[in-house]
Amino acid sequence: MPPGSPDFISTAGKIQVITALENMLKFNDDQEYIDHCKYCIDIVRQGVEFNYYEVLDFIGVTSEPVPAEVSIEVIFIMKMFDHISLSLSKLPRAAADYVELECYTKFCGFETSAAVYLSYYIFLVRTQQYRVPIFKEALPITLIHYRDMLLRYERYKRYPRLTEEMMMDICVRREQQMKLIL
Repeated sequence: MPPGSPDFISTAGKIQVITALENMLKFNDDQEYIDHCKYCIDIVRQGVEFNYYEVLDFIGVTSEPVPAEVSIEVIFIMKMFDHISLSLSKLPRAAADYVELECYTKFCGFETSAAVYLSYYIFLVRTQQYRVPIFKEALPITLIHYRDMLLRYERYKRYPRLTEEMMMDICVRREQQMKLIL
């Protein structure tokens, strides 16, 4: 367990974790969230050590803090993909299909080495601050790709709607994906 983590062994520690989870239940009406809270409460009550890290992650106690720079970068990435998604929905169907065929226009999550980024993304989704879903593709794009996209997006972000040409400039082309990784 990370230093300073809640105590899952003592009765007082279990009560502390269960109380935190029950408080989390009170302020949310999303059934999936409620079910996961109840699942975590069962883990603590039954003493299932194997799943303690899942409970710690869910209540926001992780082994490493999320630096402010990471949080800001994740928020910028989410805003960019929100903007791309909204703009795609306003294009004629044929143009939107073309952009999606040529480029990665959907958020593909973060690679394993960027766990702190994923942790903050999960926090944003759980707190319903952003609803950008992770779209799994066979060769997902990475943090390097997102940063490259953000650099190109900077000149267009003030436009209410992105055009087909703007999105083609911002998004990673499917044939270029491997070049950026190398």
